[in-house]
Amino acid sequence: MSKTSVALSDDVHSKQKVRMKRLMMGFAAYIVCGTIVWLYFLTNQTEGTSIIEIGIASAFSLIIQATFYYLIKSNINLKFKDPSLTIQQMIPGFLWVTYLLSITQSVRGVVLVLYFVILMFGIFRLTARQYLALSVLALSGYGLVIANDIATNASHFNLTLNLVQWTVLGILLVWFSYFGHEVHALRNENKIKKAQLIRKHMEIERQRDEIHRTNNELQVVLSKLSTQAITDELTGLPNRRHFADCLQPYIDQAKDDSEFSICLLDLDHFKQINDTYGHNAGDLVLQQFADTAKKCLRKNDLLARYGGEEFILFLPRADKYAAMECAERIRTEFAKVVFHDLPGSPSFTLSVGVTIFLPKKDHMKSENLISRADAALYNAKKRGRNQVVLAEPAYKHHFAA
Repeated sequence: MSKTSVALSDDVHSKQKVRMKRLMMGFAAYIVCGTIVWLYFLTNQTEGTSIIEIGIASAFSLIIQATFYYLIKSNINLKFKDPSLTIQQMIPGFLWVTYLLSITQSVRGVVLVLYFVILMFGIFRLTARQYLALSVLALSGYGLVIANDIATNASHFNLTLNLVQWTVLGILLVWFSYFGHEVHALRNENKIKKAQLIRKHMEIERQRDEIHRTNNELQVVLSKLSTQAITDELTGLPNRRHFADCLQPYIDQAKDDSEFSICLLDLDHFKQINDTYGHNAGDLVLQQFADTAKKCLRKNDLLARYGGEEFILFLPRADKYAAMECAERIRTEFAKVVFHDLPGSPSFTLSVGVTIFLPKKDHMKSENLISRADAALYNAKKRGRNQVVLAEPAYKHHFAA
């Protein structure tokens, strides 16, 4: 038979290593039995047995073990119902013990123990029926040995003693079969429980992964909801509430020498844009303004939609000159935008009111800042729109188109 070339999985390979180890244990048992045979022969306990006969028997046992070694080493054993070849390995052992009984008489009680040594080899794998079959084989073998002794009138043959030993052997074999069955059943029960535990563990792992996945999805949803709660849906800018939440802590921590500014920006004639081009066009203008303004800002500047066509801008570390320049830059850049998708490709303008932080007036109240910026925005509208005005009366300055 040719060796199988099928690649083994790690699990099968591991089991093959265990089977080879058990084979070596069985081979050690054969060595023990062979040593006993030769010991009996050398001490004249094997009457009428020649050295050739014992040599042949020993060689036969080695051939059997070599055959099992080949079957497992070449993985041919995997084609059998029981890859461990438990019964197949135990039967030659029983025959070897029976042969040992046939060449001894006075020490047969000791030799009979070897049957149980071999039975231990299958303690975890054999069913009660298989144990009973092996018990019948052992009793039959010993019975044949007794019958042969009776037929040949062997010297020093004690029929009564052999019959008692045969009976005791039968009783112990029946008990051992029951014991083996219980061990086998317990092992199977443990295997079932282990399989159930593995399945439960896998189910727990699956549920844990499902919970983890659901939690991640929930975190994503919560993140989206959190973002939606602070973001204006149309422009993608922070909303008025989020702007207030960011501005007030900054004012609370401000010192007398802190410099920052607030700008209120309003698109000019926005109602006319909606009336002339429609609300979709108005939305487009708002979105375009947000995109244009963001390109004019620093990383830490905060632009938010304040309501309708109004926007509010927080400029940290910005004095009146920096704030005015930033607001003017936004106004100028937006005025350059041409809306080619609208009839007539129009452009639009905006007005800006600017104020700076006044420590003595603005501590604890963001409303003061916003109110002054709103007043400056009103002045920009009053002066004709499309310009940037700094809050009065603290400063008088404005940029106009």
